[in-house]
Formats: sequence, C-alpha cells, structure tokens
Amino acid sequence: QGGRRNGRAFAHGGRLPVTDTIRIEGVRGHGAHGVLAEEKLRAQPFVVDVEMEVEPAAADSIECTVSYADVAADALAVVEGESADLVETLADRIAERVLARGALRAAVTVHKPEAPVGVPFSDVSVTVRRNGPLVDGGTIRRAVLALGSNLGDGRAHLDAAVEALGALDLHLTAVSDYLSTDPVLAPGQEPQPRYTNAVATVTTAMSPLALLVELQRIEVRGGRVRERRWGPRTIDLDIVDVEGVASVNPRLTLPHPRAGERLFVLEPWAQIEPEATLDGVPIASLIEKLRR
Repeated sequence: QGGRRNGRAFAHGGRLPVTDTIRIEGVRGHGAHGVLAEEKLRAQPFVVDVEMEVEPAAADSIECTVSYADVAADALAVVEGESADLVETLADRIAERVLARGALRAAVTVHKPEAPVGVPFSDVSVTVRRNGPLVDGGTIRRAVLALGSNLGDGRAHLDAAVEALGALDLHLTAVSDYLSTDPVLAPGQEPQPRYTNAVATVTTAMSPLALLVELQRIEVRGGRVRERRWGPRTIDLDIVDVEGVASVNPRLTLPHPRAGERLFVLEPWAQIEPEATLDGVPIASLIEKLRR
C-alpha cells in the first residue's frame, strides 16, 4: 500500500534470477598474519581476489550495484588490520564486508605467496564462499508479513492469500483481524478505494528471497497487476521483518524501511505480537508516536 514492491520476480522454483558477477583480482597488501611468532612480527604480502553475485543494475548509477572500489578498500583494510592466525579467517572477514555491501553471494580467495611452507612452492591460497542473509536458508526463522487489498472484495482476496500461505513450506502461526484503512497516496495521486489490511506471522526455513518468490506467485495468482507505482492492487504481500536478518539490498530491504511509519502494518501486528519490536524499537512505542 502506497509504495513500490519491495523486490522483483525470481526464476521458477525460488532460485536466484539472472545475476551480475563482479570480480576484482589482485588486491595487494601487507599484514602480520599466521600461527608462527615471526609472522606476527613481520608483515608479509597477501593478495586478495573477490567474486560477488549482485542484482543486475536497474539504472546507470552506483547506488544500484556494489562498488568494486569499496570492496577493494575493505579487502585491503582487513589485510592490513587485526592479526589473524588463519588465512581462512582473513577470507571470512573480507567476505562479511562484501556481503554487508549488498552482494547476494561472495567468494573470496586470499593468497599468501611467502607462506613458510618449507618446500619450494608457487602459491598458497584459501577460498571461502558465503551466502548473504537474503539467500541463506535452512534455519527456521520467524517472519512478519503484511497483507493488503483495495480492489474488488478485499476480505476475499486476503482470505485467499492466507489460504495460499498455508500451502507453502512454512508454519502460519497467527493472522490478525482485518482492518479497513485509508490509502496512503503520493502527492497529487488520484483517489483510491479503502484498503483491507492484515498481518500474518510465520516460521519457515526458506531463505528470505525464496519466501519473496512465493509471495509474488500468490500475488500473480490473485490477479495482481503492476501497472504503476503506488497503484491500487487486488493483493499485496510484503515481508516486514525476518528474524535475525538485516539487509540493505534494494531487492529486499529488511526490516521493511517504511513499516515503522505505517499504522496499517503496526496496529494489526500489535494484535498478534504486542511485545514485538521493529529494528529494536517496540512497535507499541511506534504506534503511540504515530497516533499523536
């Protein structure tokens, strides 16, 4: 309601869609890393290669992708920073920073060309591969979903969406009452019918992006057509929050960046989870602030 879809469609089966791959190779720096005492005292050369999967850039803007200059600076900072015993630890620290930049997946290789091997060699390297929080599944987590409709029979559309949710690989733990709310419109936007809104909580082992795929399929089956931004819709399903997941990725930002400003999300959520928090803030206090 009143906002662009927080994500785009994915390939069949919940897999990632076509992604762009960014590589930066040969980032060089010196660091005091290793298990031997002399390695802690004398900086040695390290070389870092990074490969990351990112969302295809929607516009010719650095804001739509991950800056390889930032990633290179991160890699160098880790190499020149806090000492680590293992090359694996260095690679993992760099991967964490790459994922924090918004990459969906990252592969980081750290070379240690002067490692104390004791025999002739040309290179020693370690490669780690890490999933970002949006594609990391297999852990059962709670998720909060917002449901809305303002075309046709809103209650019937929400009923159908709730039934469809129950058929997914998740446990539907609670559904709020249905609330009738005024639409939130952009300045100058034409009037729209009132919305029927609700919030559902689920637990699932699906990754957040796989869950998003399934929600978008439900929208399509419910007759959702994306003709214009902030337009009316038969059914709208948003991921508001996923337990333990924070993301700045434009495909799916978590927690939802506007949920804390929306009484039509917070009030039904408070019905089923009155003690819940959003990004560390009690939703009860957010509601109180918005009602003033």
